[in-house]
Amino acid sequence: AMAIGTAGYTAMLSVLALEHGGLTPAHGDILVTGANGGAGSIAIALLSGLGYRVVASTGRLDEADYLTELGAAEVIDRHTLSEPGAPIARERWAGAIDSVGSHTLANVLAQTRYRGVVAAFGLAQG
Repeated sequence: AMAIGTAGYTAMLSVLALEHGGLTPAHGDILVTGANGGAGSIAIALLSGLGYRVVASTGRLDEADYLTELGAAEVIDRHTLSEPGAPIARERWAGAIDSVGSHTLANVLAQTRYRGVVAAFGLAQG
């Protein structure tokens, strides 16, 4: 476990939670928030390696190439999720791994498809 550290362990637990909830790559896009962080970046690599289409949310768009090298199919600006939003929104994600919390997590949940799965840890946004 020490080879992957706490970030790797957290990322793997999150991926296992999505799969335990019944998600497969066929269900659709998986969002990873805090994508440039340790657990977020490892989660992208793990999910991509398992065949999922990963969308990475980051505040560091200048590092989008790094995220696509890890396996992200798409990179979005974190500001699209960080402001207060409607409690129900257009369904966009089959699942998500969130390390940000606060308004971001609320928006992720509002945009997650019916029977989708979200693994959340940390509260980077508060």
